Amino acid sequence: MPRGHRVARTHSGFHAMRDNATLSELLQNDLFVDLLLTIVILLAAFTVVRLSHRLSSRYFGSPERVYHATKSVRRLIVLLAAVAITLVWSPGFGELLTLLTVIGAGMAIALREVLLSIAGWARITFMSSYKEGDRIEINGVAGDVIDVRVLRTSLMEIRGWVDADQSTGRIVHIPNSWIFLHPLYNYTRSFKFIWNEIPITVTFRSDWRAAREIMMKYAEESAAIVEQQARKEIQRISREFLIHYSILTPFVYVRIVEDGVQLTLRYLCEARKRRGSAHALNLMMLDDFREHPDIELAHRTLAMRPPEARQFDDLPPKSPMLD
Repeated sequence: MPRGHRVARTHSGFHAMRDNATLSELLQNDLFVDLLLTIVILLAAFTVVRLSHRLSSRYFGSPERVYHATKSVRRLIVLLAAVAITLVWSPGFGELLTLLTVIGAGMAIALREVLLSIAGWARITFMSSYKEGDRIEINGVAGDVIDVRVLRTSLMEIRGWVDADQSTGRIVHIPNSWIFLHPLYNYTRSFKFIWNEIPITVTFRSDWRAAREIMMKYAEESAAIVEQQARKEIQRISREFLIHYSILTPFVYVRIVEDGVQLTLRYLCEARKRRGSAHALNLMMLDDFREHPDIELAHRTLAMRPPEARQFDDLPPKSPMLD
């Protein structure tokens, strides 16, 4: 064999032995092994989560079932991965306690808001403060809950520039820590009905009694079914909360204001149907008011009357030109 070939083979064998020695030294290094195991655990967790999402989309037809299944699997995998990584870096029980103590002290100082959000998520999940589908309001932000995660809650926003609790189309993310810092209003948990009011002002010379009867008539017609459902829910939630409603029927309150007599209709409706119910009642009342010439809606006007004229005189006859 030529001398050059023997030298080349010797050099390649030497490099292979050196590489094997280097790899063997790395595998004997505890830090390198722990880092390698951590990377493997994270990659495995990511793969399982992605696979579960694909399988759920394939075998579950309902988007709601896909969402809940994927969310449950993700939470379980994250928990198992966190436990596995903790055990990898703390093989001994004493070292584990020491590591957890050091990590807990550092996180309490540096990650206060994050820890508070995690605690808020635990309260939301286990104490059922709210869940997906509820309509809530907190710290001036209102909307329908569409997702609850460990650090934040996502809402489909209502109000904003839109009146009467209808959706704006924006998705708002709020930290779970808000549940400890601000009052929480839940529109639909346990009791899905709310009280709504429609104020209507008529002039002083109008027949406000007739207007009040018209408002009561249409409110009572629309409130019959709602009242039955509300009474059943009140009986159910009275076991959990000290709630007692003796009157669920609609009522019209009368008040004297600067422009005339204000009639305020107070009635019970579903939380998500506030605008729709008010719209339907307004249409019926306006059509009926139109048929009563002695009912006049009040608005800002400048009236000029002789000194002897009385404020509560009858309305003047309707002009033929207005017909």
